[in-house]
Amino acid sequence: MVKFFRTPATASILAVFAMPVANAQTVTSSVRLAGDLHPQSELQARTLLDRVKNAADEACGASKFSVAEYSRSIRHSPCWQQSVSDTVAHIANPVLSDIYGREAR
Repeated sequence: MVKFFRTPATASILAVFAMPVANAQTVTSSVRLAGDLHPQSELQARTLLDRVKNAADEACGASKFSVAEYSRSIRHSPCWQQSVSDTVAHIANPVLSDIYGREAR
């Protein structure tokens, strides 16, 4: 795994899996997102948002080795959408929030 440590700031993506079955367990997954979490330009914010999305893929059950259909279905799941949304809110960068807001519409 490649880690970028340009700044000491980090964020975690937490994903909560809840099974819609009686007596199901809730599973929490965490992925560390390290590197520059303070983009100053739109290009840097798009790069960071891509990193957040990829980390959410992993936290919600997909990986770079998953088949394309599975990865696409993960990106439509409540787990993935909430993970990305929560992480963008936690980072609290206006440029990143603006890019994400425009994409989410």
